[in-house]
Amino acid sequence: MSKVMEYAIRSHIHLAIFSFVYILGLYKANQYAPYYALMFAFGILSIYNFHRLWKLRRGDLPGVILNWLEANKASVIFLSIISLLLAGVLYARYFAQNYLIHLLCAICVLVCILYVYRIRRYSLREIPYLKIFLVFGIWYFLLHIMPHMLFKSLLFPVEGFLLLFAVLIPSDMKDIDYDPEEMKTIPQLIGTNNSLKLMRFLSILGICYSVITQSNFTLPWIMSFTYMFLLTFFHSRINKDYYFVWVDACFLIVGVVLLLS
Repeated sequence: MSKVMEYAIRSHIHLAIFSFVYILGLYKANQYAPYYALMFAFGILSIYNFHRLWKLRRGDLPGVILNWLEANKASVIFLSIISLLLAGVLYARYFAQNYLIHLLCAICVLVCILYVYRIRRYSLREIPYLKIFLVFGIWYFLLHIMPHMLFKSLLFPVEGFLLLFAVLIPSDMKDIDYDPEEMKTIPQLIGTNNSLKLMRFLSILGICYSVITQSNFTLPWIMSFTYMFLLTFFHSRINKDYYFVWVDACFLIVGVVLLLS
C-alpha cells in the first residue's frame, strides 16, 4: 500500500470523503447541503484524529497505528486543528439556528470527549455493551435527525439506520484483538463469523425494505446493501486491518448513485 493511501486511511480522510458524498447525495435538493456535508467531514477529521492523539498520549493504541501516528504526529495535529476550526466556522455561519440545536450539538461534543477521556475507571467507550450504540447515536443524529431539524426533511431514516449499524460492525471486528474483553462489543459477544452473518442479515433486510417501499430512489440502497452482502464473503481474503475501509465505501455508493439520479 502506498504511503498516501495509508495516510488517507489512518487519518480518516477516506471516511470524511465518503461521508461528504453520502450527505451531499441525501440532501442534494437543499442549497445548504454542501456546507453541511463539509462541516460533517471536517468534524470527522477533527474528532477522530483528536481521539487518536489522546490515545497516543495514553499509550493506548495498537503497535502498527502507534508507530504510524508517532511518525506523522505533527501533520495529524495540524489536520485536527484546522478541521476543527473549519467545522466550527461552517456551523456558526450556516447552522447555528436555535438553542435546541446548540444544546444537542453540545451534548454530541461532550459525548465525543468522554468517549476517550476516562473518569475514574472508564471512558464511555469502555463501558460494557455501550461502544457501538454511542457511535451509532451520534452518527444517526448528525446524518438524519439534525438535517431534519435544519432542512425540514427526514430522508431515508430506515435505510440509513440499517446501513449505518451494519457499517459500524467491522470497526469493532478490527479492534477485537485490542479492545479489553470487558467492553463486550458485538464481535466479542458473538464472534467474527456471526458478526458477518449479522451484516448479511441487515443487508438483506435493507434490500427487502427498499424493494417493498418502491421509492424513486431505491437503486442506490439496493446497490449499497448488495455490495455489503457480497463483501461479507471476502472478509478472509482482505487484510483485517483494512476490511472496514471497503465497508465504509457503502456510504460512497449511496451518495454517488443519488447524485447521478
